[in-house]
Amino acid sequence: MTEEIREFLEKMGFTVLPNGPEGCPIYTKKDQGQGFGIIVVDCEETGDLLTKDLHRAMIAWTNERLKSDGCAVTSVITFFITSELAKYALFGDGTQFWIISPAGRIIVRTGQPEDFAGIRSELSKKIAPPAPVQSSNPVEMTSPVVHIKSTNLNMPIGFFEESAYSLMTCYFTISLMILNILLFICPVAMDGMAGIESQWQTFASSWNTTIKGGKIWQMFTCMFIHGSFLHLSSNMLALLIIGYWLERRISRRAFLAVYFGGGLVGSLVSLLYRGVVMADSPRIVQVGWLRYAIDQRTIMAGGASGAIMALAGATFFRMFIGRSFDGYWPAERRPYLDVLVFISVLENIFVAVFVKDQGNTDVSAHLGGIFGGFLIMSLVMVILYRREQKQKYG
Repeated sequence: MTEEIREFLEKMGFTVLPNGPEGCPIYTKKDQGQGFGIIVVDCEETGDLLTKDLHRAMIAWTNERLKSDGCAVTSVITFFITSELAKYALFGDGTQFWIISPAGRIIVRTGQPEDFAGIRSELSKKIAPPAPVQSSNPVEMTSPVVHIKSTNLNMPIGFFEESAYSLMTCYFTISLMILNILLFICPVAMDGMAGIESQWQTFASSWNTTIKGGKIWQMFTCMFIHGSFLHLSSNMLALLIIGYWLERRISRRAFLAVYFGGGLVGSLVSLLYRGVVMADSPRIVQVGWLRYAIDQRTIMAGGASGAIMALAGATFFRMFIGRSFDGYWPAERRPYLDVLVFISVLENIFVAVFVKDQGNTDVSAHLGGIFGGFLIMSLVMVILYRREQKQKYG
């Protein structure tokens, strides 16, 4: 692909700058006092060596070279040759870039130049994939050029992109962990365990207060409170492992939709289970030698486990069904991490489904979260597929 682009650019009057970075040849052209620069990045060759800082440095260097050659106006664009659309879209953030797939498709995001130095149409012809088989229905023919836009469907740009490639950039996973920890530590620091009890009285969900009492917002707030340090630490460990894997493979908006949407589904299933399914079956609790029968509708529930299990359900979708859609959700392969997350997710789902005696664990919230996460991830995939079809066929 790089050789085809080189031949084309030289034919169009571009010359390669000497001493350019390895794997990133830089081509320039002067036209009536205006300078054009094209940085061609073969992402397979550069691998992890390319960083945002290096990319911006190459752009600045190209602009300086063009100005030193007497160009009053300069314009620089980057061609990322890669199948990982989202990853290299991050590198191009705030700069001009096109992404060229190994098959020769030019991918242009909203806000990026539709043409550059008048070469778009000719370049498309040069590197276009083989023409599709002729069909009597012209709608079935595909275009070698893909425009990625979201205005027609009112979907925000970046909704379906990968969001991060390191732990420190998994912003929402880390932020949710910090928020949950602070909401546990602050009441304890101010009023000891009495603070936790007061927090549960106000924010935990139960059939009598949330549904019958009209405090529907407790379905949301119950996801942020924990009853003990063990409860908190086990949930945060699961959130770190599963969230780190998933947030790197879907967009942050989709990640939040799964976490909060699936968490709300888990809260709803938990309430319906306690208030409708088990309403006439009091829960037996034993304290010492004494046994108590507690009305299921008065039991308070809280914890992030429902939302975390939603991430688990979404992760299963991404691991198996989502692998068929790597054109939409590209991600680097790290088998050891896949195995670790798979074991963690499988363990949580197995415990939720098959282990009957779980003490105070709200199994219904876990199952509801798994279902909610899987369902939301499926809906995201359907929306994405329809969006892609709309872009192709109008």
